[in-house]
Amino acid sequence: MPKLLKCPKCGYSRSWVLRRDHRRCKSCRAEWSPCTRFLVRGMRLNRDHWKTIIGAFLDLETIRAVADRCHVSFVTSHSAVTIIRSAMTGDQPSFFTSLCEADETYIGGSWKNKAIHIRKQGSKKGRGTNKQAIFGIVCRKDRQARIWLVPDTKRRTLFPLIRSQVQTGCPIYTDGCWVYYSLPKYGYIHESVDHNAGEYVRGDVHTQTIDGFWGLLKTHLDSIGGIKKKNAVIFVGEYLWRYNFRHLTRKEKIDRIINLLTIIGGR
Repeated sequence: MPKLLKCPKCGYSRSWVLRRDHRRCKSCRAEWSPCTRFLVRGMRLNRDHWKTIIGAFLDLETIRAVADRCHVSFVTSHSAVTIIRSAMTGDQPSFFTSLCEADETYIGGSWKNKAIHIRKQGSKKGRGTNKQAIFGIVCRKDRQARIWLVPDTKRRTLFPLIRSQVQTGCPIYTDGCWVYYSLPKYGYIHESVDHNAGEYVRGDVHTQTIDGFWGLLKTHLDSIGGIKKKNAVIFVGEYLWRYNFRHLTRKEKIDRIINLLTIIGGR
């Protein structure tokens, strides 16, 4: 005998079907929906629909293209893609236990393209700019990265992130910024290259891996166009996920995102 669904309001186990998986309790007459075949609460998309949308998003990346291929409305496509990006952002790599590179950069678009009231405030390049600061760590062995959107690039902000992600005793290569000079005090093996002096590689010491990652990230964000600052974290998190799991097959990527959505959606 199949298990009877209980009303979430009164707990009575008898009800009848109304429409689109909605039911009405025979005791309190409350209308409710078990949504047993929907993967994410609030989205009337089953597992097969999500697989189609995820596959299209991995291939096409744009909301309009996903809507056209999957034959859904733009609003549904926008909501689904936002949920997928949020799930990607929460899927972070594990603790790094080998050689790493650390660096910071800034995103925020070209200065000439900003509104006139923002340009009147003035700014400068590098440290002290009013653009969004990003700090990142790349593990050479694991070929994975971890990045954070940070309020500033001071030692008190960056060092807790390094200690939370990189095992003590691991080598960390950076540029010549003075912020990283005290890393040996925390048990790390620190080497640096002075970009200002024209030094970019010294034997095995360089930051080319993370510099290349920054270039690819900025190219990806430029291809999207204008991004609101409050949404920057999910767009950056999306690209980070694509970078970290680039070695997976298309089916493995879809299955991984489906598992993430199952956790987020409470199914």
